[in-house]
This record gives sequence, structure tokens and C-alpha cells, in this order.
Amino acid sequence: MKCSCPFVVIAPTGIYALQIPTCATCNPSGITVAGKASGVAGSDLRSLRYPVSIFIDNNDTLYVVDRDNHRIVKYFVNTSTGVLVAGTGTPGSTASELSSSKDVAIDQYGAVIVADSNNYRIQSFLSGIITSGSTLPFNSLSNVLGQMRDLRINVNNEVYVTNSNQRQVTKYFPFNVIGVSIAGGNEPGNSANQLSTLYGNFINESSSLYVVDTGNNRIQKFLSGSTTGITVADTTHVSGSTSTLLSEPKAVIADSSESIIIKTNTELRYEP
Repeated sequence: MKCSCPFVVIAPTGIYALQIPTCATCNPSGITVAGKASGVAGSDLRSLRYPVSIFIDNNDTLYVVDRDNHRIVKYFVNTSTGVLVAGTGTPGSTASELSSSKDVAIDQYGAVIVADSNNYRIQSFLSGIITSGSTLPFNSLSNVLGQMRDLRINVNNEVYVTNSNQRQVTKYFPFNVIGVSIAGGNEPGNSANQLSTLYGNFINESSSLYVVDTGNNRIQKFLSGSTTGITVADTTHVSGSTSTLLSEPKAVIADSSESIIIKTNTELRYEP
């Protein structure tokens, strides 16, 4: 982002340090930091094939979910050649393989945590070890884990995943393979305790959960411990491109003052 007015910059101190100035505007000219600037797909470490999500750590190291290459690639600042940190480049279900992963995060110990969607599991790869990952939660009768569209992790290494098939966000405590539903999980609908066709989620420092309720064209906020959502963007459930409507929102992040940025199919939108 660039800003046309002065503001105080506070050095980041953790994953919740993001603060978006109210005068910030996005530069419409993008800079390619991973993959080919031409948009050509490939499988070498200078190329990507249908990347779907990213994670940036406190050192500005970029992690990319290279979905159709079935791998996670890491890019250091000002480098164009990635480093393979998870997956083999071919789909599979062994401990070292991934299949159409959807999201990635880095925990407090530097492990790479992957939403391995088509294998219905969450994989953990220790820093520097890509030959074998360990399975955290997986789909079972006691822990129904469907297609995951998003994964977040907080400073306590608690993992939050958007479980699209069950229309819920599930929380996993460290070393526990049985998740706890913290939002949704009911029949699809637009009531305050219902969700429909989920995509992204974001957890802030107060443990408030933001959910991209794509099927209802809205962003829901769930306070810690509450299963009743508060609509914080688009209260009409109607798709649209005006300043009060959303059209198929797909991702959301919130800064330390709870201003939010929403990604839709056509735009990035800032909601102070």
C-alpha cells in the first residue's frame, strides 16, 4: 500500500501488529514477487501453477500455496527462485505428499502447517524437513473434516480452518486431533448463527473470528465464545458492487483497530 498523508509507523511485534492507516490506498500497478511476470504456469522453482494462498512471516518471507503443483514454496525477500518446503510436486497421500492444498501458515516454532484439502487432513512439516510431514487432524467419524478453504494459526499455535463441507469454522488446540466448532455447523441459511458456502476466516488478537460467508455475500464477526455472528459488511445478503454491497467475497483480514480488508472476485475493499 501507499499513503498520501503522514502517519506514524509502528514496527511489527507479532502476527497482530498490522495497522492500516485510514488514508492508505493500493497502488494499481502490481509488482511480481513470485512466479513469472508473464503469467505463464510452470513447475520449476521460478514458476507457479494456480497459486491460491500466501503467508508472510515477520521477516517478510513469503510462503505460497502452489496448488496445482501440490507443494508449498518459500521466497525470501528480493529473490525470484523459491525454496520447496512441503510437498513433492505430484499429488499423493503419503507423509511427504500433498494434494490440492488450499492454505498455509507458520507456527511459533517455524513449522509449516498446511491445509491438505484433497487428503482431508492438516499436515505439519518441521522447518528444514520436507521429506516427511506429520498429520495433525484428519477426517474421521469423530472429527469430520471436509474441504478446507482457509487456515489460520494464532500465537498459541491454535489452528482455525474453514470447513466448507460442514459450513463451519473449526478450532484445533495443540496436540488435539478433535476439533471444536466455533462458528456455523448448522443448516445453511442467513440467520446470525448460520453460514452458507464459506471461504476465508481471520482471527484477531482478541480472539474475535471474522468469517467470509460467501453464499450470503457478507462478512460475519463472532466474538470469543459466541456462536452468534455480527454482520460487519453487507447486511442485506444481496450481491452487488456498490459501497454497501459485496459480490462473492473470498477473503478477509483485520488490523489491530479492527478495520478490515475484503477480497472479492473483482476488488480489494477497505472497511474502516
